Amino acid sequence: GETEACEKIRYTEAGSFVGGMGGGGVAVPLASRLAAAPICAAIGFGSGGIGGIVCGLVVVGGASYAGGEGGEWVGEWMGENIYEVRK
Repeated sequence: GETEACEKIRYTEAGSFVGGMGGGGVAVPLASRLAAAPICAAIGFGSGGIGGIVCGLVVVGGASYAGGEGGEWVGEWMGENIYEVRK
C-alpha cells in the first residue's frame, strides 16, 4: 500500500514540477510579445515611462504565475496517467 502511494506521488509531483516550470517558461515570452509590449508601451508613453515598467512587471509576473499554475495542473494529471499506464 505505502509503496504504491509513494510511487504515485513521485510521478504526480515530478509531473507537477516539470509542468509548472514549463508552463511559466512558455507563458512569459507569449505575454511579453502579445500583451506587455503594446499595452505597456502606451501606458508608459502616457505616464512618462514609469507606468510602462510597472505594467510590464505586472503582466509578465501574472503570466508567469498563471502559466506555472496551469502547467502544474497539466503535469500532475499527466504524471497520474503515466503512473496508471505503468501500473
